[in-house]
Amino acid sequence: MPRRQATWGGKAILSLLILTAISIIFVPYGLFIAIVTSLIISHQLLLRVIFSGPKKRSLPFSDPGWDVISASNGGVDVYGFINLQNVKTDLVVFIHGWQSSSEKFVDRMNIFRNKGLHTLAIDMRGHGMAPDTDEWTAGKVIEDVKVILESIDKGKVDKVHFFGHSLGAFICLGLQHDRHTGWWKDNCSTIMLESPMVAYSPILEQMASRISFMMPLLKRWAVKGFNRIHPDVGGLVWSDIDIPKWGLPTVPTLLLQSANDSRLGRYHYDLLMEQDIELHPHLIESLTHSKNKINVERDDLIRLWIDEMIL
Repeated sequence: MPRRQATWGGKAILSLLILTAISIIFVPYGLFIAIVTSLIISHQLLLRVIFSGPKKRSLPFSDPGWDVISASNGGVDVYGFINLQNVKTDLVVFIHGWQSSSEKFVDRMNIFRNKGLHTLAIDMRGHGMAPDTDEWTAGKVIEDVKVILESIDKGKVDKVHFFGHSLGAFICLGLQHDRHTGWWKDNCSTIMLESPMVAYSPILEQMASRISFMMPLLKRWAVKGFNRIHPDVGGLVWSDIDIPKWGLPTVPTLLLQSANDSRLGRYHYDLLMEQDIELHPHLIESLTHSKNKINVERDDLIRLWIDEMIL
């Protein structure tokens, strides 16, 4: 497993706690030392929360209609599930949401497969079949997706389409940033977003709602930590973690939004609607944020999109 870049391991924090306790008892000015070390430990514990993976995971992909493929990204195993048609055709790439897995996409993937399209679902690290990592970022997931895409036979693929749900939509948008390149980017034709997350800043604000007075510090620590984990990015700033700077589509984009999204509300939808992109939005009353393996209204819109924009 890759070494931690922005956070300390549990043993290091425990060792500091023990040294703090000893200093209080045996060292002059031990109380001052204890205050300083307590601040350091608090800082590290907050960073571990910011960069932690999911606390629970959904069942791994199990449908025999798709083959398991894997690749390695810096020592971390990445898993995808692919069904290839017998002819060269378009590929649809599915990226699930937080604490979900590719298993949740089977019914939607079948809509595309039944239309004669290749389908590929990718488990985020810490989800489904993918292993946990000490430091979780959307940037690492983006690199995982790229590694899997580069591992498949592009000679069998015409155009590429992305389908992202919730956090998976955030990954799809991040892939559109100019720093990310590849054959899949050159051939990207449409994007489909279901109840998308399009900004990280409101998520962190929600996480820190009980300590909102610390938001200026948390923002600074989050950005500094991300840049340590991703030295290749070249100096991320706070505004880079929301659209438009995070990444925007340059291709036609289908937006399937839960009209009563109990998880993300309308903030992300409204922010996306403000962007100057070719967006085809639909507010769906019958759609909830998650647990929608089948939704008649959404699925009919997907079929219509396939017929009019993909085939």
